[in-house]
Amino acid sequence: MLKTALANTLAGIVTVLPLIFAFGFLTPVMHQAINALGWTPPFGLTPLVFSMILCGAWGLVAQFRGSWL
Repeated sequence: MLKTALANTLAGIVTVLPLIFAFGFLTPVMHQAINALGWTPPFGLTPLVFSMILCGAWGLVAQFRGSWL
């Protein structure tokens, strides 16, 4: 029974790995790049919010397509 619960949990995590990667890795990297380059995001958004929107959208595309490219 424990193996089944663990297997189901891991299967659930694996299905959302593109989103985890987008929010856990790409968002902070893009946020730091925006700050380092001194770029101001459009529409008065903060660099973190802009990074979360852009990387989250890219992660969703990768989630549905099954590929980052």
